[in-house]
Amino acid sequence: MKESLVISQHFSIDSNIIDENTTVIIGFSGYGSVGRLVANHLAETFKVTPIGFWGPVSWFHNDRIEAPITVFKLDIKSNDPKEKFVLVSSRLNVPVIGVRAFPDVFWKMISQEILSWKAKRYIAIGGLREEIRNSSNDSWVALIPTVKYSEQFGVKRTFKDHLSIKGPIHYLLMESSAYSLATLVVLSYCNTFEADSEAALIALKELEKIFGLDLKSDKLNMFDSSFVEPDEMIFWETEDSFDEFVDDDDFDSFDEEFDEEYDEGEPLDFSSKKDDVISFDVYKEFHNKGDKLDKYK
Repeated sequence: MKESLVISQHFSIDSNIIDENTTVIIGFSGYGSVGRLVANHLAETFKVTPIGFWGPVSWFHNDRIEAPITVFKLDIKSNDPKEKFVLVSSRLNVPVIGVRAFPDVFWKMISQEILSWKAKRYIAIGGLREEIRNSSNDSWVALIPTVKYSEQFGVKRTFKDHLSIKGPIHYLLMESSAYSLATLVVLSYCNTFEADSEAALIALKELEKIFGLDLKSDKLNMFDSSFVEPDEMIFWETEDSFDEFVDDDDFDSFDEEFDEEYDEGEPLDFSSKKDDVISFDVYKEFHNKGDKLDKYK
């Protein structure tokens, strides 16, 4: 029997909920799970309403339905009375790095889906390895704005030259730059591959500065997902029938075949929202041997 990664794509949202006055906050897993911890803190601290979902399982928490990746309307108010907030939260540890990381094609498609919402701005949170800091005088947070974000909000890049970026943050930055979208990445330095709550608090305090809001950063409110079966049981199954993709070339071939079959190979169309509801049913089941952690060092 072969161990197979199951990515059955079920990510849908009513795109009309999000408009040119909406700020989208994005928190996935990754180094230190900083993005996931910050996003889950916001979901646990403030009133939220689920409006979009991805994943092979769902549950009820605080009288609301959720999934491994849940999109929420976030009930916080800024100085701009028109501004609305939407939160994309990885409620479970959907693997970004490590042996069982989801393949690049998955994160690229997820990023394209999020950016197709045509929001006012996108703010993604992630982690950086502490050892790449040049000195103790460096800030514990690095910022990466797109050109459009810098023009609109006056934020300068503090992320240093010659450092690589992978995973969903890479695709969010690349797609945003290509289509001239206002996107800011907030990266907090971590000292562990595991969940780093201190780094998450630092990133949360940076969000408070960006928004000029009190996001309750005195402590981190965690999401206890112990009632859900372990992540590896949700996303991985053992089946002989799944297709096997063992390297990047195999994934490229899969992506090309998918483009031909479903005609999804065209660039993103940001000219209009053609459908009231975006149904994002993209992936078939397939196997991924997984990235090695060394490539992220």
